[in-house]
Amino acid sequence: MEIRGAVNNIPALYNNSKQDVGQPKDGGVKPEAKDEYIKSEAVASKATYDKPKVDQATITKLQEESDRAYNHLKQIVAQLLERQGFTFRDIARVEVDEQARLEASALIGDGGDLSPEKVSDRIVEFAKALSGGDKEKIGLLREAIEKGFAEAERILGGELPEISQRTYDLVMEKLDNWAEEE
Repeated sequence: MEIRGAVNNIPALYNNSKQDVGQPKDGGVKPEAKDEYIKSEAVASKATYDKPKVDQATITKLQEESDRAYNHLKQIVAQLLERQGFTFRDIARVEVDEQARLEASALIGDGGDLSPEKVSDRIVEFAKALSGGDKEKIGLLREAIEKGFAEAERILGGELPEISQRTYDLVMEKLDNWAEEE
């Protein structure tokens, strides 16, 4: 039979192997031959990847700060409209009065919630939180931020206002500083 012939040739297969596994040359089985457990080496590197460690608390805090600043600006505009007897629908006919100009200037001026310094801080903090603090993702974060500013530029007719350009420059500077940190 074919199966019996194959089974009878199994010892010959062992004899032809490069390692001596305790089989005698005549094809018989040594009674003292035993299987030996050899522990394999631990894998040096992880074969799977962890999800990025997103800092949700920071993201939530930044979202709240952004919402607060936006709502404040919206309130200034609404009050400006109201003082002139208009609503948001009438916005094309509104002239900016001195009070609204001063309040808006305070928001975008040094230390204001919408100043380039504070907005750039929030953008970089958001990027760090989103990446879980992984500096290897700085290139990807930089690309995403550049695309965001390019889209804003497109929406605004092809050129960013000076304040937006200053914010962009500060964001890139802060990303560079983060990359250089030890």
